[in-house]
Amino acid sequence: MRSGESYVRSQVDDDWDAIVIGSGIGGLTPAGLLAREGKRVLVLERHTTAGGCTQVFRRAGYEWDAGLHYLGEVHRPTSALRRVFDHISGGALEWAPMPDVYNRIVIGDREYEFPSGVAKFTERMKGYFPDEAEAIDSYVRLVFDVTRSAKTFFAHRALPPSIADDTYEQLCAPFLEYADRTVTEVLAELTGDPEIVAVLCGHFGDYSLEPWRASFAMHAMLIRHYIDGANFPVGGSGRIAETVADTIRAAGGRVLIGAEVASILVDPDGVCRGVTMTDGHVFRAPVVISDAGIETTVDKLLPADVAAATGLTEHCQDREPSLGWVALNIGIKESTAELGLGGGNIWAHAGADLRERMTAYQADPHTHPMPVYFLSFPSAKDPSWEERYPGRTTIDICGLTTWSLFEPFAGTRWMRRGEEYDRLKQRLTDELLGQVLRFCPQLAGKIEHVELATPLSFNHFLGRTKGDFMSLAHTPERFRQRWISAHSPVPGLYFSGQDVVAAGISGAMIGGVTAASAVLGHNVLESLS
Repeated sequence: MRSGESYVRSQVDDDWDAIVIGSGIGGLTPAGLLAREGKRVLVLERHTTAGGCTQVFRRAGYEWDAGLHYLGEVHRPTSALRRVFDHISGGALEWAPMPDVYNRIVIGDREYEFPSGVAKFTERMKGYFPDEAEAIDSYVRLVFDVTRSAKTFFAHRALPPSIADDTYEQLCAPFLEYADRTVTEVLAELTGDPEIVAVLCGHFGDYSLEPWRASFAMHAMLIRHYIDGANFPVGGSGRIAETVADTIRAAGGRVLIGAEVASILVDPDGVCRGVTMTDGHVFRAPVVISDAGIETTVDKLLPADVAAATGLTEHCQDREPSLGWVALNIGIKESTAELGLGGGNIWAHAGADLRERMTAYQADPHTHPMPVYFLSFPSAKDPSWEERYPGRTTIDICGLTTWSLFEPFAGTRWMRRGEEYDRLKQRLTDELLGQVLRFCPQLAGKIEHVELATPLSFNHFLGRTKGDFMSLAHTPERFRQRWISAHSPVPGLYFSGQDVVAAGISGAMIGGVTAASAVLGHNVLESLS
């Protein structure tokens, strides 16, 4: 069965144990966890496909994964992520390991490999930078120290406010010691070599924020997430929504697509009671979990007077967004094996002077090249691909961009943005294709299909306002916001997703675990061990 069913064609009850707004992994995770506790959960997705950034889309005989390019930790059956995936999918999800070298960092014409495993990563970095052995050892120790301290910090976000206030210093202070500082501030104390800093920050795009603005805690959590290797879902990332939807339905729940929520229903006593749809229909539940993003929930779904009275409106003002991307999806009518393509990712930087290049690009994005490119080969990562799409290959290349380039078109409609926008897309497409052919010259003349997504696409499909693919910027200030929690100040309303925890699929998923723990009143991860 498909992961979701049409809202307009469905006949479902009006009353539920819980309602989840949004079907990204931050929505599917708490829905699946509550379903496994016997709760009837209604998931409402405004788009025509469930899964959020884990969905797939198909064009011209090809399939692309919308946002999941690789995932760490799930190859270890005892890891928290693997246990959650197994639990909410009924064990139906399978994972394929990526190559041992899952990331290649290219700085100018110099290439650095990130192999799987702490010892191999450490050894490889020391081989590249033999004079920085002490700095590399210290760096790896810090990565693990931060990860350990993060457990209690994010567990704190599942606690009821009264308990959270009393335990804040005890549970959060060790993590904040690292979170309060930027990536470059910490690395500057370890080394004075700009090249190794550029390499260690080589895939900072995974948290979509410049290293001199990003919290070192976010960086450390990312490095720890991947340091043992990376994986890809067998059958594509669409399998995630399919399998979790089966779990939700097995408990009497439903996943509805084309189901747009107009507002969250709050009674005169200030208690959340359900949602009102854009067609006026009302669904009721004592628990509503929003995976729409905290700012979107506050600005678009909560009644304005409630948002203001609870302080949420003020809290959400002037929150910094993460950086935006353009993503080019490429299709080639030839097999991945015939083309000689591997499954590892490439992160390409023009040089170690990232800050200079970022500054120049943001000042004039019309004449400067994009400062970072990410190249991924999804058809090479999925062992089921050749059976499903014989003789075809897909490639994704993303370029780090700036919202100012797209802001002039913000008031236009999807697929109807005008000739000037089309010319901009063509220029960016040509730039990205140039990078693909730089690394894969054998593809010249063989590319059959290309399609570009921009920050405006992410606004349309993810409900963003500035193309901020990963929502709130992971700055030190962000982690100091004590009001960010799975518990909202509106009784019965909970927040989920990456805004609650951290960037990416794994961060959004743990945000969902945090939301489920808040609703159920116990640590869900402990119950899965």
